[in-house]
Amino acid sequence: MAEAMRTFAKDSHGSRRGDKPLLSDRQKQVVQLAVQGYSNREIGQKLFISDQTVKNHLHNIFHKLGVSDRLELALYAIHHHLIEHEPANSR
Repeated sequence: MAEAMRTFAKDSHGSRRGDKPLLSDRQKQVVQLAVQGYSNREIGQKLFISDQTVKNHLHNIFHKLGVSDRLELALYAIHHHLIEHEPANSR
């Protein structure tokens, strides 16, 4: 019940009303790249962080959003407008 109340209290951008955003700017960058299909290594190279740091970010993101894998993350990100749309060939 408490989890349902927390989910209900969140707005469409994934933050609780009147609270700070659920995801940090760096986590949002990781989400953006993961949803675009980049591997952990590629995300790390683009953001100048280690593969392990990418894994840590993804673990924390999955926990915060209540998702268990990249597919669920992508669906959540699309539904909650967490990602910016880019042309398919921009990779």
